[in-house]
Amino acid sequence: MKIPPTLSTVLSNLFRKPATNMFPKTEPVPTPEGFRGKLIYYPDKCVGCKLCVTVCPAGVIEFIPEIKKVTFWLGRCVFCAQCVDVCPVNALEMSKEFLLATYDKYDDNLRWLKNEEIEEMIEAQKSKKVKKYRIIPDKCKGCTLCARKCPQNAITGAPGKVHKIDPNKCVGCGICVSVCRFGAIEEYEE
Repeated sequence: MKIPPTLSTVLSNLFRKPATNMFPKTEPVPTPEGFRGKLIYYPDKCVGCKLCVTVCPAGVIEFIPEIKKVTFWLGRCVFCAQCVDVCPVNALEMSKEFLLATYDKYDDNLRWLKNEEIEEMIEAQKSKKVKKYRIIPDKCKGCTLCARKCPQNAITGAPGKVHKIDPNKCVGCGICVSVCRFGAIEEYEE
């Protein structure tokens, strides 16, 4: 009589050690290089360009216009790292922390910038100077590169003409300065 293949597999696995790590009874397996764990956010570096909000496939990131920063609901995060890749000022990075399990999806461990922190930042922002950019007309060649790269659509102008930056839309990310080949954009504080 021939033994069915599934039965022979079951019988052979009865006498083997488990293939899984018995965490939390044992130490967790070390995380490999490039592991994408809990998202780390540096609000002091963030310029509020909203690129991370645009690329997030899970709706994790929420923009707070009063302070021009973002907050994250990590309970929704799929750890794709697209927000980290697109951030022009390196305000985001992936950690190796993976122990995020909780019964409460609104747990403080799963959120960056809680309501109290947001209120404190709003108060602190009232007295703080804001970094902005403007175009130097003599140097601008009207190449449109800065306008195409601006994530806020704050730069307008026709090809070959001097461009203008709308100070109300500009969030001070500095992308325009990094792409301008003519040194036609300067920083100022408001």
